[in-house]
Amino acid sequence: MAEQAILETRPTEFFRDLVRSAMRTQRVDDGEETEFYLVNLLAKHVRAEPEILDRPLALSFLEAQGEGGALRFERFRRVGDTALFVSGLFTDSLEGSLVQPSYYVELGRLAYQRTAESTRPPLRELFRRLAGHFTSLVSVLGEISSSDLFASDRDTLRLYRRWLLTRGAVDAARLVRRGIIAGEPSPSRQ
Repeated sequence: MAEQAILETRPTEFFRDLVRSAMRTQRVDDGEETEFYLVNLLAKHVRAEPEILDRPLALSFLEAQGEGGALRFERFRRVGDTALFVSGLFTDSLEGSLVQPSYYVELGRLAYQRTAESTRPPLRELFRRLAGHFTSLVSVLGEISSSDLFASDRDTLRLYRRWLLTRGAVDAARLVRRGIIAGEPSPSRQ
């Protein structure tokens, strides 16, 4: 179903519908600017660069620290965008890697904070909101990933992993409907 929709519409139209629906489902009301930003983030990554994670994001973050002006803004924004995209759409893929999803969430949040500090007032507020609501935005992209883009039999596990990362009420309710009561993992199993 999602494949047919992609073929019949432009990417921005397709992603706008997905983002709006996911924001409603996840009960994230962060304004049209945030919606627009997420739509463009997804559309930009339709043809994602294969080397998107060839370098650790922390190195890109550290390099951005030493830059000034527009280059500093752009590098921090890119780190934040990459962290949001990866942690939102590919949380389950990160679980088995050396770098856990929480790394991407914290680094992305901090990158967007630095982006806000590196820009002029009209954009400053947008990036402050992106930083402040980063985990909610991860939930929105996760909703799109599990419901529309990558639906599979592993959805319950993916849903639980996302809940562990974001602690979203909507994800917890979905787990309950599937017969799972979301709770903290035992310290001996972490």
